[in-house]
Amino acid sequence: MRKNFLISSWLFGFGNSISSPLISLYIYVTSSTFYALKFILFNSFFILMSYFIAGYILSIKTKVLSLYKIGIALYIIFYLLLALLNVNSYKLVDLISVIYGFAQGFYWFGWDVIFYNTPRKMEFFNKSSYLSYLTTLLAPAIYGIILSIFHNSGYIILFTLSSLILLTVILLVEDVKVNVELDLKKSFLVIIENKNYKYTMIALALIAGYNYVVGNLNPILMYKIFSGNYTFFSIMNYILGLISLLSVYFIRGKIINKVKHYYIVFLSSILLVAATLFILLYPLVYLVFYSFFSPLIYPIIDVHNWNNIERNLLLPYLINRQIFLNASRILTSLIDIYVINVDIGIIVLIPLLITASVVFYSWRMKV
Repeated sequence: MRKNFLISSWLFGFGNSISSPLISLYIYVTSSTFYALKFILFNSFFILMSYFIAGYILSIKTKVLSLYKIGIALYIIFYLLLALLNVNSYKLVDLISVIYGFAQGFYWFGWDVIFYNTPRKMEFFNKSSYLSYLTTLLAPAIYGIILSIFHNSGYIILFTLSSLILLTVILLVEDVKVNVELDLKKSFLVIIENKNYKYTMIALALIAGYNYVVGNLNPILMYKIFSGNYTFFSIMNYILGLISLLSVYFIRGKIINKVKHYYIVFLSSILLVAATLFILLYPLVYLVFYSFFSPLIYPIIDVHNWNNIERNLLLPYLINRQIFLNASRILTSLIDIYVINVDIGIIVLIPLLITASVVFYSWRMKV
């Protein structure tokens, strides 16, 4: 296992965790829901574009570290630009969406390749999980305290702090040499040729679209519940983070190997749907259910999806994953972009959650 990769992955996650959950909220606070949804729509489109470009670059250049570092550098530029533009960020939402999209695409493409070539993956995941617990405890407290004291000016502090943390990540990661050739046609065909991959990819894409939009709308919903009071917002965010932590530790960590995975995914989806239906009356109950059950859906399907990837066709599969993940995010963003109310925007996405769990359940029943 690559220790530098583990540490740099955690630092990257920590640096982003104090800012990224608040980006859509920040755009919403300084403008409207429309601009927040426009941001995530454009962002998902350029993540997809950047994956195609990254795949082409990697096919002619064997060092993946360049893509990885470019991605981090673009993250830094993105956060500094948000801090510089301040309340006027929404006026350049198209530009910042492009930068953020390419930052995510290049970074995660590089990360995927490095991770896939990392020995002892389970050991990496276990240690990464413990470090993630630390992030879950620290991040909400950090941005909660800063926003409670400095209010809207606190966003600038957080974006600057994220940039400084990400600077250290560039210095840590090791390079991995790979020899791949981009076959765009193959990138589209792998989902047809590999049935096990196909079912998990469809389920994963549907959940990705759901999580992408809902994950950006939830902070806005909570902000509205507490009428813009950052102290209560931060306290509740911290509580929800602890709830997610308990879910990961007790269900995913302790029970996951004792219960069939498709039962956990299906039951979690049904309970989350039930809570979502009452969002207009009990929005906090919905947020609690989302925090507890969401970590039991996407990550489990994702593990099965990775297990169905053929090692000798890594690049086509990486491209294919992003085609479907981001196509789903784009379509989901389009569905919600003209929805005025945040809670209604969450409710209309319920069919994605149900369909994904049914597809995954059906696949596991067949194999």
